[in-house]
Amino acid sequence: MGPFEKNSLSKMSDEQRDCGKELSSPFSTGSGGPRFENQVQSVFVVLMLTGGIVPGLPPLPIKRIKLQGRYDGYNTDDFIAFVEGPGGDQKAKLLAQIKHSISITENDLEFGEVIRAAWLDLNNAEVFDRSTDVFALITGPLSATDSEVRLILEWARTSETAEEFLKKVNLGRFSSATKQKKLAAFRVQLQKANDGADIGDERLLRFLKSFHLLPCDLDIDSGFVFAFLRSAIAQFTNTDPVGIFALVAREVGSFNQSAGTLTRDTVSQEIKSVFSERVPQIPEQYAPVPDKTTPSDYSKSPHLDALTFASLLGSWNEKVEGDREVIRKLIETND
Repeated sequence: MGPFEKNSLSKMSDEQRDCGKELSSPFSTGSGGPRFENQVQSVFVVLMLTGGIVPGLPPLPIKRIKLQGRYDGYNTDDFIAFVEGPGGDQKAKLLAQIKHSISITENDLEFGEVIRAAWLDLNNAEVFDRSTDVFALITGPLSATDSEVRLILEWARTSETAEEFLKKVNLGRFSSATKQKKLAAFRVQLQKANDGADIGDERLLRFLKSFHLLPCDLDIDSGFVFAFLRSAIAQFTNTDPVGIFALVAREVGSFNQSAGTLTRDTVSQEIKSVFSERVPQIPEQYAPVPDKTTPSDYSKSPHLDALTFASLLGSWNEKVEGDREVIRKLIETND
């Protein structure tokens, strides 16, 4: 390093040095958050168009996806996915909140907003059916400690009573201090959402049973979710699946601005045409040619007698004397 470079560095102010230390991810300072939201919403639209299913719900077709549900009275409002069975007898929905980055702690404001919104919806029978509907917090990659929340939620869903669930969480050999701390974060945030009143163990369990934490690796192009999406889109088109997903994302962005509802009927004709029917799994030029030849006429075979005997016998064992004797008699009769 030359003298000029050394002097330049020595004259850097503390503020300038701090600026270098405080560089932030584009997701926190730029358009990364909205972009992640758009991508997640677009994933579910692709699921709707390709016959996919919604995590946490019965495997029923997605009928529509409502964006910005606050305009329809929902507090969990980034999108609502509605599924419905044939004839409309089975119905359910997922209320989703999307946060690229979040910390599941007692004092995290964003986590508190998510829990408050879900708590208000859970207690509003006009927007949430406790017997069928679920919530989802969809995030970017989780920290190691926050990942443990997913196991806590599974314990809740597989527990018959609050007593059984809490016993699992508090049992030292079965659980961990981290899991206990994360459960405490839910309890504290739910108490805040309930205007400071403790919700009790039973209502805590009921809430956790309906709550799903879904991390997505949409922040990297080589992630699993993008690979899955491209494979799903490729079932319907031989063109570039990346370009098709970008087309869907633009459509979703347009609907999002007007709090629209996406269905197979409301998407653009361009998107409808892409997902109208599945392409053959094997391109026609590589498909095997069906065998159109007729079966052989055994009556013209020089081995007709032997084939006739074989068809009469069905099967035999040459090591068994009885089988050999039957064959000899058939040959002698024919002669």
